[in-house]
Amino acid sequence: MKKSTKAWLDFAHKDLEAAKHLLDNEYVSNVVLFHSQQCIEKCLKALLEENNIPVPHIHSIMKLHSLIIEKVEISLSLDEDVLDLVDSVYIDTKYPSSLGLLPSGLPTREDAQELFEIAEKVYEEIAERLSG
Repeated sequence: MKKSTKAWLDFAHKDLEAAKHLLDNEYVSNVVLFHSQQCIEKCLKALLEENNIPVPHIHSIMKLHSLIIEKVEISLSLDEDVLDLVDSVYIDTKYPSSLGLLPSGLPTREDAQELFEIAEKVYEEIAERLSG
């Protein structure tokens, strides 16, 4: 694994750890969602980096995933519904203008748990592929 790829994975792991430490506090569920999204984004960027594909300055998980599918011979366990969910939280969890992930308002602890588990799975899958 390239040193620069490892750096992307290390930062992804820090986001995952931050989300894990905040998971039981519903007051910061939006922050858990943000760190979970960031973990997934950085994992996908690690895949690009390892395969010598320029890492774009974008946050869309859908676009990053499409780039990987197009340029890297790899299949990830991310379906379109999951990609849409993860993409939906980037702006909504950073700024108060959208009130969070759901139309009904701020995300719940259960919402945070769901996205954290997705991030954890993506991190483990990509870290294993890149180290193996």
